[in-house]
Amino acid sequence: MLSRIAEYHYWMGRYIERAENNARVVGDFYQTQLDNYTDGNLGWGMVLEITGERANYQKQFSAVHAAEVENYLTFNPTNPNSILSCLTQARENARGIRDQISSELWLALNRLYLEIRETRWEGMGDAQAVNFYERIKEQSQLIDGLAHSTILRGTGWHFIRLGRFLERAIQVSRILGVRYAYLQTTTSPETNLLTSQQAQQWYSLLRSVSCFEVYLKLYRATLVPQHVVELLVLHPDAPRSVRFAVNKVHSTLAALVQQPSPGYRHEAQRLAGRLDATLAFTTSGEIDQQGVVPYLRKVEAALNQIGEHIHHIYFKYPAPQGHLQTQTLSQL
Repeated sequence: MLSRIAEYHYWMGRYIERAENNARVVGDFYQTQLDNYTDGNLGWGMVLEITGERANYQKQFSAVHAAEVENYLTFNPTNPNSILSCLTQARENARGIRDQISSELWLALNRLYLEIRETRWEGMGDAQAVNFYERIKEQSQLIDGLAHSTILRGTGWHFIRLGRFLERAIQVSRILGVRYAYLQTTTSPETNLLTSQQAQQWYSLLRSVSCFEVYLKLYRATLVPQHVVELLVLHPDAPRSVRFAVNKVHSTLAALVQQPSPGYRHEAQRLAGRLDATLAFTTSGEIDQQGVVPYLRKVEAALNQIGEHIHHIYFKYPAPQGHLQTQTLSQL
C-alpha cells in the first residue's frame, strides 16, 4: 500500500476518535454543571487542558468564558482540534480513499460532517447541546462499527485501527491525568471515604470515558480513586482503558509487519511492545508510589513517541506542491 493511502486510513481513524473523545469531555461537562460541583469557568479551563488547547485559546481570548470555550472546542475552524475540524479532516482523508472504504462508512461519515457543519445553538446547559454531543458519540461508534463490519481485513483496516487505538490511549491518559490533578481529592485516613461532592466529580470522570457502569460492575457502589485509576489505566478488558488500547496498538503493528511471534521489526513496534508489557505488569500501588499524574504524563509521552515513529516509518515521504493534508506531528 502507498504511504499516502496508509496515512489517509490512519488519520481518518485518529480524527474520528479525537472528535468522539472531545464530544465526551465537553458533553459530560455540560451535564455535570447542572450538579453545580465547581465554578463553571474554572471547569471549562480544565476542559481546555484536557484537549490540549489552553495555550492556543489564550492567544485568541483574554479570559475563560463558558460560551467562548464551548464554541472554540466544538465549531471553531481555526482550532485544528475542534470537533468540526476533526470531522472535516476525517472526511477529507476518507475522500482520498473513497474507493477503499465501504459506501456505508463514507455515507455515515459524510452525513455526520454535514450535520455538524449546520448545527449551532446558544445558551448554557441547553438540551440541544447535550443531545448534540451524545449524537457525535453515537455516530462515531456507528462509523467504527461500519469499519469493523464492512471493510476487508487488509492493510487499510489495520491502519484505521492503529489510528483509533493510539488516539484513544493518548486521550484517556490525558483525561485522567488532567482531571486527577484538578480533583485534588482528600480522603479520611480512618474511613477512606469521599464526600458526596468528591464522589460526584469522580463519577463525572467515569462517565466522560463511558466507564461508569463498568466501574459499578467491578467495584460495586463504593468509589475509591485508586480503583478508578486501576480501571482506566490497567484493566485488560475495559475497552477504553489505556492498557486495552495499547495492547491493540501493539498487536496491530505486529499484524502490519506480519510478525505474530515475539520480537519486532521497527522502533514503533518495539516501543509499543515495551509499553504493553509495562502496563501488563504494573500495579495500582506502583502508580501511587510514582504519583498518578507524573505516571500518566510518562505514558502519554511514550504514546506520542510511538506516534512519531509510526509517522517516520510509514508516512514520511516528500509532499507534492499544493498538498492539502493538514495533519502534522504537532497534532499527534
